[in-house]
Amino acid sequence: MTLAIYTFLTAWNDFMWPLIVLTDDSRYTLPVALASLSGEHVQDTGLMMAGSVLTVLPVVILFLALQRAYMRGVMMGSVKG
Repeated sequence: MTLAIYTFLTAWNDFMWPLIVLTDDSRYTLPVALASLSGEHVQDTGLMMAGSVLTVLPVVILFLALQRAYMRGVMMGSVKG
């Protein structure tokens, strides 16, 4: 379960490879598109916060969905006294 979560988070948060490979703005991943929203002198903070929520929301949903199974696995490995 832990390996699946780490693999998902690594793929979801990948920044450098999509930045290098993707040339079309419409195909940017969420982290790359969020980074491209910040300008040099002007930042639209409302748009940045909305993008941050869209980027974090699937990770939070995955955590909430798998929390019970993850804790069950952690507790199975504990020593009872």
